[in-house]
Amino acid sequence: MLRLIEGEISRLSAPEAVARWLPVDIAAAAPEGPRRQSWLAGRIMLAANCPSESLQALTYNQHGKPTFARPGAPHFNMSHSGDRIVLAVDDGAPVGVDIEILRPRRAWQRIAADYFGEEESHRLASLPQAEQLLAFWHSWTLREAVLKQRGGSVWQMAALDVSPDALSQQNLFTGWHQSTTAMIAVCAAHPFDLNLSVMTGD
Repeated sequence: MLRLIEGEISRLSAPEAVARWLPVDIAAAAPEGPRRQSWLAGRIMLAANCPSESLQALTYNQHGKPTFARPGAPHFNMSHSGDRIVLAVDDGAPVGVDIEILRPRRAWQRIAADYFGEEESHRLASLPQAEQLLAFWHSWTLREAVLKQRGGSVWQMAALDVSPDALSQQNLFTGWHQSTTAMIAVCAAHPFDLNLSVMTGD
């Protein structure tokens, strides 16, 4: 079973939410600086949606992807963009998720050329201009979600094959949730229905 939960970083990281959801030692471990609010919001989402797991026992792979240390624990992945944060939880297999606020990206053509490959860059450029930016975010979130499902990093994106045949050969399944302001992509190792719930921290 795959669950997808979204929230607002500013609400989830508020002092009252921290006091309600996080043990004192976890709250005290939050980094200072620009990552603090998203770090707190992510830990609160984990505490609320994986209540039987220990936040003190997270482990990290070489690219920084966190997992619960307990054997048999659910798999999870998080992403944030702007004030939005999303958590994907899969009871049986690794999962990847990416969220992006739909916004202008001045150099999207260069980014596509550097990371998507020639064929995909040409496909995006051939679309009507009004559709190109949304198609770029669709391609970007797909690649991020696939990389994160596999435990990789963005630096591996240029070599990534996300064609339907390649994903099928790896038994990977993808889906999107799009609103007027954001796009979320999910990649899992099994078919899934994508239903988004919202956490407020209350």
